[in-house]
Amino acid sequence: SPEQVRGEPSDPRSDIFSFGAMLYEMLTGKRAFKRDTSAETMTAILREEPPELNDTGWQGPLGLQRILGRCLEKNIERRFQSASDLAFAIESLSGTSSAKSVAQPKAGRVWLPWAATALGVLVLGAGVWLVGRWSATKAQPKFTRLTYQQGYLSNARFAKDGGTVVYSAQWNSDPLQIYSVRVEFPQSVKVDLPSATLLALSSSGDLELAVDPVYESNFLDGTMAQAQMAGGTPRAQEKDVIAADYAPDGKTLALVRQANRKVQLEYPAGKVIYTTAGYLDYVRISPSGKKVAFLEHPVYGDDRGWVSVVDEAGSHKQLTKEFSAAQGLAWSRTGKEIWFTAAEQTDLQLYGVSLSGKQREILKTPQRTRLMDIAADGRVLLSNEQFRTEITGIDPATGKERRGLEWFNGSLMGDILPDGKAIVFVEWGGPAGSLYLMVYRKLDGSAPVALGPGASPKFSPDGTTAAAPILTRPPEVALHPVGTGESRRLPVGDIVSLVSAAWFPDGRHLLLIGATEGQPLRTYEMDLEGGKPQPLGPPDFTGVAVAKDEKRIAGRNASGEVVVFDRETQKMQTIPGMGPQDQFEKWTEDGQALLVSSATPWEARMYRVEGVTGKRTLLQAVELSEKAGSVSNLRLRYAEDSKTYVYNSRRILGTMYVVEGLE
Repeated sequence: SPEQVRGEPSDPRSDIFSFGAMLYEMLTGKRAFKRDTSAETMTAILREEPPELNDTGWQGPLGLQRILGRCLEKNIERRFQSASDLAFAIESLSGTSSAKSVAQPKAGRVWLPWAATALGVLVLGAGVWLVGRWSATKAQPKFTRLTYQQGYLSNARFAKDGGTVVYSAQWNSDPLQIYSVRVEFPQSVKVDLPSATLLALSSSGDLELAVDPVYESNFLDGTMAQAQMAGGTPRAQEKDVIAADYAPDGKTLALVRQANRKVQLEYPAGKVIYTTAGYLDYVRISPSGKKVAFLEHPVYGDDRGWVSVVDEAGSHKQLTKEFSAAQGLAWSRTGKEIWFTAAEQTDLQLYGVSLSGKQREILKTPQRTRLMDIAADGRVLLSNEQFRTEITGIDPATGKERRGLEWFNGSLMGDILPDGKAIVFVEWGGPAGSLYLMVYRKLDGSAPVALGPGASPKFSPDGTTAAAPILTRPPEVALHPVGTGESRRLPVGDIVSLVSAAWFPDGRHLLLIGATEGQPLRTYEMDLEGGKPQPLGPPDFTGVAVAKDEKRIAGRNASGEVVVFDRETQKMQTIPGMGPQDQFEKWTEDGQALLVSSATPWEARMYRVEGVTGKRTLLQAVELSEKAGSVSNLRLRYAEDSKTYVYNSRRILGTMYVVEGLE
């Protein structure tokens, strides 16, 4: 329904709209709002009317067109306000004489009275079904609220006693902390441990934490350390761990971590059974201890993905299709299914999938829902979440701050023009669709312009075109003009995972980071006039920005150090003083330094960093006034010519519930 497309609350009148769409298809054989892409379909639902029944060649009671039109009203207040109102209208129609209802037949077609009667019975039956659906007394799940603070829940587990929940959260203005709460009295208590996110909880009460977490686009990784509920100093075990889980024996661990320029699954810890150039998370061991389920994401940093399972020998199986977002997974009480939360578009919903790949919907809610854990008795831990992104910038013409530069609820900053007058960002919320939308927007207050599909867009040197990966299978590169002109979609040869695309200063080549089948990420150069992307630099080098001389490329080596690769000497030189939180987008106009942002979820600073000495000069700093729920590093972009900036925040406010009665 239109209100669902806009992300607004729905009620039974939304089902009346859905009933109208179903009835339209039943009568005409065509979907009322079906278009070529998801974005176009959602736009049609919001703005367009389907062809009238008589215009489709359908011949039947004229009164049915009026009923159908009222069901499909865009304004919820103009629809039938209840199922009984709709049923009454249908009953009135069925009592109308066919002589007054039947239109004059077209040549070769006759509307027989018995067909009109059959249609009335069919429509009446559908109305009765609809009324029955809303009035059914089917037992509903019971929700018990466990948290009342404002902020983000990163992870949670039931303790062995079933009455205690241990979780990690960022509440209000506090950093990530470990808490415990009792189901019968939901007063959360902070555990005396350093700032960390929860990875796993054993049956004996051992905690596995990720301390010193590094914030990536859609996940955290950190040093895995073991701790006790009594508090104290955690004992460090492994670096760069994304996820972990204890086997039923309470001792054996499965873990996901970054190593050798890939993300790998180990079970038991130390034994690698699966690797990917994308990333894995939400790893969970089956009740039998024989299999490991996880969410698999083919593009590093992007949470689109699917459910996979692997056994101890490393035999891998993909169980579901690719969803536009997937976060949250646990084995069902019986161990016969894997439950997970994923989204066709933007809002995560709860599904189940068997080991044979049979999928079903378990719970659908108006808001985003993320699965945290499932207890031995079948109770489910869910986080009900409000997701919001914001883009704020300085208008170079006035020097005033402009808020609300985002579009829907999934706007992520891409690039800014050197004069600061316009930005390009990716939108994955609202009607964007599974391939996302690249969006161009001026900072003068004018409306955003959708350019076409793509992710992580970058402006060309002359500012007339935006380039970005398209996350198809196989991936492509999109080139979208910001003004007049035609868009182009270019193949990328043997690359199966494409992370980013940046411009060479000549505007005729692109710098890509991608991976071929079974290989880690590396750098490629792509000629826009044709030909496959060609490897550039050492295999362990991932390049991000090309200097104006086109000889020097800034990036990272296999150890994660920031380096400058010289194309003439084929050597890499480390830039001193750069850390894992430092992100660089481009070289300065003079070609001697990099624009580097150092960010946390609450603040960001933009520096000029000299390429040889690493000397830093602060250019801009921003800090959020409202910190609760900010879970990703701020994205800060700086316009060197105008000395203005734009920054992007992402906020998730979660409330944890125990849910009983889900089957």
